[in-house]
Formats: sequence, structure tokens, C-alpha cells
Amino acid sequence: MKQKLMKQILILCVPVVACCAALSSMGAPAGVRCKYCGAEARDARTLLSSPCPKHPSGFAKGKHALFEGEARDVYTCVYCGQTAKSVRTLVSSPCPKHPDGFAKGKHSAYEGTDKSSYTCKYCGQTATSIRALVTSPCPKHPNGFAKGRHSPAR
Repeated sequence: MKQKLMKQILILCVPVVACCAALSSMGAPAGVRCKYCGAEARDARTLLSSPCPKHPSGFAKGKHALFEGEARDVYTCVYCGQTAKSVRTLVSSPCPKHPDGFAKGKHSAYEGTDKSSYTCKYCGQTATSIRALVTSPCPKHPNGFAKGRHSPAR
């Protein structure tokens, strides 16, 4: 039983790892990237047709999802404001301010445009950076008064 299960896992893992390696090595002019693992591909069809190793439902239990933000020099986490030079680097580590709890989820890249001022989508509070905005609890959060942090609008 255990050997059969290991064989099934290996059968699932090899194509996913090979696919993600192929997507990542497609060259510099990458057109799209996955918001969960940061894998890059020249077009959406190629990216969306393969399983994602970092999908929220579990390893290879879902397909890649498009990162809908624009390409930029620095990517910012919507939960804590941490920055990284690539989506892949940002989403690879646990986020201390993830909504599910301390380090219970990965960073998530902000998909909106860079602005001089960021506004909370729940209460309208403004701040000059995402990090400054998400540090305090939001009085109009959907989970209840101060039961969640501010969240930047796109």
C-alpha cells in the first residue's frame, strides 16, 4: 500500500517539476507569470495548462493562476508590505501577517498599479506605502471591527 502510494506521488511530481522548470527557463521575454509560484511563460495558455506546485489547495491540486499586475522592478506583499525583486521570490516565503495566521500562508503580490498613496478597500484610510497601510487593524473589515488589517485597493 505504502509503495503504491509513493509510486503515485512520484508519477504526479515528475511532470509538475519538469513543467515548472520548463516554464521558468523559457527565456527573458516572459509574458505572464503565476501568482502562486512565480513561474513564467510566454503566453497564458501555456501557463494555465499546467499544475502549480504551490497552489493554495495543495501540491499540484490546482493549475497556475495569472498574476494580473504589471511587470515592475519591485513586488510588494499585500499582507505585510515586504518587497522582493520577483514574484517568485516574494511568494516563496511565509508571511508573518497572513490572514490565516502568523506564517500560515505565503506572501501575495500586490496586483494593482504603483501609486503615491494607497487606499484601504474597506474603510478608505490612506497611506503612502502598502507597508504603512497594512500595519493597523481596519475598523470596517468584513470579519468585524478590527478583526483584520487594512487591505490596499487596486
